[in-house]
Amino acid sequence: MAINERELLEDLAYQEAEGAAEIYADDADSADLLGSDAAEGEQEDGFDGAEADWGEEEDGFDGMDGYESETDSLEEGDALEEVMAAALSAEEEDEFFGKIVSGIRRALPVVGKIARAAAPVLSVIPHPAAQAAATAARLIGKLRAEGASEEEALEAVAELAARDRRALPVVAGLAARAVMKQSGTQLSGHQRRQAVRTMNRAAQALVRQGGPSAVRALPKVARSVLRTTVSKGTPAALRPRVVASTAAKVSQNPALLRRLAQPSPHGQRLLRRLIAGGGQPGAGHRGVGGPGSSRTLRVSGPGEIRIVIG
Repeated sequence: MAINERELLEDLAYQEAEGAAEIYADDADSADLLGSDAAEGEQEDGFDGAEADWGEEEDGFDGMDGYESETDSLEEGDALEEVMAAALSAEEEDEFFGKIVSGIRRALPVVGKIARAAAPVLSVIPHPAAQAAATAARLIGKLRAEGASEEEALEAVAELAARDRRALPVVAGLAARAVMKQSGTQLSGHQRRQAVRTMNRAAQALVRQGGPSAVRALPKVARSVLRTTVSKGTPAALRPRVVASTAAKVSQNPALLRRLAQPSPHGQRLLRRLIAGGGQPGAGHRGVGGPGSSRTLRVSGPGEIRIVIG
């Protein structure tokens, strides 16, 4: 990343982290004044205590309310968010990867069933949403076997999501881990779900403004935010919100977003290795090819239905 991009990103992240740290300090002062018992309920969540005040400053998200409600209503995305939130409770890197792979495998029947509910005629074909999740699981499983780092996994899955945006919830979970590290073990299930959901909205904001390839900016934003929030002492539970605010500002700078959306050579190499091993994105289940492939279903009555994937 060029130095001017790094400086701008770190400046954006620093501003957001400073706001989060100030709110956290204000909440701590209030707790001292009210007494620990009175403030315990407000502080228990980690996100909720600061959301109301900070939300007023997050004007970068004002334009995406409709988009948020549209995407957040997709239950298959919710299922993957749950998987990634559960994985954040892992203490070790290997355990983290293992929870993702096993969680996605358990969720695949649910994802496919929900995604096909509105179109029963497609019930004989594994849904693309399930295919994307399966491909992400295989990719992470391969990286785990090779001893890859969490940062490498984030880059590789971001490259996958640039080709298939249905993998965005997996990118969101990996990005949440990138900024919170092992702190997720200390958070409640609700906090972990909120962290992944917030990261998913950040990814959606980038993609909405810059197209599918813009998800590649998220790992770079996350790295910048991690550096600045650690130096500012921002609590881990608030860091995903710093990423979301920073990503919203990046999405408003088309030139910067285009530069940050450039492919990651390392991430592409990792993804190519999966493809070379027979795990082509979009070919997650037997009988369904990649983008552009088709399958013909014969039904009773005149005519036939041709479904093109991709």
